[in-house]
Amino acid sequence: MAEKSNTTAEEILARQQLDLDRLKDALGLLGVSPCAWCKKYSRRSDPGALFDAGELVCYGCIGEWWPRRSEQLSTKEREDLEGKLVFWLRDYHDAETFKDPAKLPESSLQELHIVANCLECRGTGKLLGDERCRYCEGRGTVWVIVSRKQG
Repeated sequence: MAEKSNTTAEEILARQQLDLDRLKDALGLLGVSPCAWCKKYSRRSDPGALFDAGELVCYGCIGEWWPRRSEQLSTKEREDLEGKLVFWLRDYHDAETFKDPAKLPESSLQELHIVANCLECRGTGKLLGDERCRYCEGRGTVWVIVSRKQG
């Protein structure tokens, strides 16, 4: 017959919370961190797994996270973080930048699609005074696309 325990529910929950905190610390020591959006863990040693935006966000969450996060930022903060995101997507996920929306790949071939300020003209559409920016064709924005992997 099992003995009755005098342990309260609060004590059990406190002990479980302590165990969870220790487990999270151990995972950190092993080089894995959670995505701030979905809470799944990824290895920090994989530079394309987590985007550092002051909070870590996994690649799989960028499409949902970025539109919501960008709304919360000041214009300067958004432009800076957006530029960092575009470079990260290019470097680690083979993102391509398109200046003409007519040349975008079919949406079924796109894994990730964001519209970003042109990094060359900083969203003004102009270079060197009044000259139209050739990188965005004067629109001030470009389309950043990560294609779906074929195979």
